[in-house]
Amino acid sequence: MDAVRVAEIRRRMAYETARTEPPEGFPKLPDLPLGRYTDPDLYALEIERVFKRSWLFALHETDLPEVGSYRLLDIPLAPVLVVRGTDGALRAFMNSCRHRGAPVVRDVEGTTRLLVCQYHSWAYDLQGNLVRVPDERDFVDLCAEDRPLVEVRCEQWGGFVFVNLDSDAPALLDWIAPLADRLPEIATAALRTVHRKSYDIGCNWKIMAEGFLEVYHAKTIHRTTVAETLDGRGAVMELMPNGHTGMITPYSERALAGRDNVAGLPRIPGIDELFWTSNPAYGMFPNLITPLEASGFPFLLFWPLGIDRTRLDVVWFGLDWGDGDRPSKWDTRLKGFDVVMDEDMSNLEPIQRSVEVAAHGGIPLNYQERRIWHVHAGIDNMIGRALVPQHLQVPDLLVDYVEP
Repeated sequence: MDAVRVAEIRRRMAYETARTEPPEGFPKLPDLPLGRYTDPDLYALEIERVFKRSWLFALHETDLPEVGSYRLLDIPLAPVLVVRGTDGALRAFMNSCRHRGAPVVRDVEGTTRLLVCQYHSWAYDLQGNLVRVPDERDFVDLCAEDRPLVEVRCEQWGGFVFVNLDSDAPALLDWIAPLADRLPEIATAALRTVHRKSYDIGCNWKIMAEGFLEVYHAKTIHRTTVAETLDGRGAVMELMPNGHTGMITPYSERALAGRDNVAGLPRIPGIDELFWTSNPAYGMFPNLITPLEASGFPFLLFWPLGIDRTRLDVVWFGLDWGDGDRPSKWDTRLKGFDVVMDEDMSNLEPIQRSVEVAAHGGIPLNYQERRIWHVHAGIDNMIGRALVPQHLQVPDLLVDYVEP
């Protein structure tokens, strides 16, 4: 993060801490309609026109270290696998044989020389080309060149690998340019996957994600954890193009006094001191939020499994420690984060039940919660506003607050 941007963030932290009301001219936001969490037609539009057209995190390149390494992605939208080819490149394919659709891998991950259909043994090389068909003589004019595995867009930001089901989507680096400009150190660092954990919760995906878009709840839900660590009054919110967002929250004086004694893990080289004195959390539209730390961080991935069911994947990254087990300090770090996550999960299913019966009318969002509004407006923009029922629309009222 460049020095000019860091200085501006610190100036804004001071402003946020000192202000006594929302800034002059900030609009009164209409209530968010509760139907945005319960309407089946809107949910179907989100899946088809948002998730199936967006860049979605797949894995870190170090997860597939050698030729033939593959991983079957656990995304609910399509059966996608990523494999490292003989040329060293990573490619994504539908895990579906071009004969009758059976999978070409069953294990979640592994290493192979060929991708072989589990039904009739059609075989594909690591570039997806059909190279073997048993009893080929029984097919009339079968052309192997016409039947490679269906390829899925697969691009990288540094070591982070993303897939997109839309062949016409903009390039990954164009789509995430506002985030990439702010976080160049993250993309270039020698990172590796540290840990994975998943939660399956009975609520709409947006209800779950919104809990990580503000610190307004910290004093209530995280009284002895986050609230003692972060100074929410100084939080700086960033609204960016394409629905991306940021939230940089300074650490409390109490937390800063003990920072040198708590981490016990090496800092990511070149990362600004801002990442040591505050908690920058960035959201990549539509379903990735990362609360960044100077010595390692998680990607929080919100996967819709149904209109009222969401899986949250928490994937941790840290500096590569070489051979052997991960440093023991990570155990303490992960255990502490689990406590915070359990606190966050406590209200989600009750909130879903509440919105289903419209128990509290609409949702009035405040200035601190403006990232939530921006994400909802981004959803409507990507769907196409003409397709969103008027009574469910979220107008793009914060467009003047979007910064490149």
